[in-house]
Amino acid sequence: MSKRRDVFIFVAEPGKADEAQTYLGAWLRSLEGHPGYLGGSVLQEVAGELLPGTLVLIMEFASTDDARALWPKIENTVNPLYPDDKSDTSPDQGTAFFDGTRDALANGTPLPLRFTRGNGLLARMLHIHAAEVDAFAPVA
Repeated sequence: MSKRRDVFIFVAEPGKADEAQTYLGAWLRSLEGHPGYLGGSVLQEVAGELLPGTLVLIMEFASTDDARALWPKIENTVNPLYPDDKSDTSPDQGTAFFDGTRDALANGTPLPLRFTRGNGLLARMLHIHAAEVDAFAPVA
């Protein structure tokens, strides 16, 4: 079996990036004890290439089966991965990274995202579930 990494890219509601970052870190820690959960990271985009408040959540599992076992446990809770309103089936909003939204923001247009995750703190832009197929670590 190979490790699995799940990557979620979010944009925090304007003015709430610090709160969203803290929330994501606490949420990762709350998963401790789930079988096969190896931890995770919260990253903040720093190059200014994406929308302001872009955060990346990375979760690592020992296997895909371990990751899949988590979803039924969290799907009906308030969390960053599922919509707060469980009837919401809207897609990820990642097109806003590429459709001129960033330029519109620079001109004063309000951020046209739906902040539907993590108790309204986050707009989910994109998610990827990936099995590790190669890894490299330099020798120290």
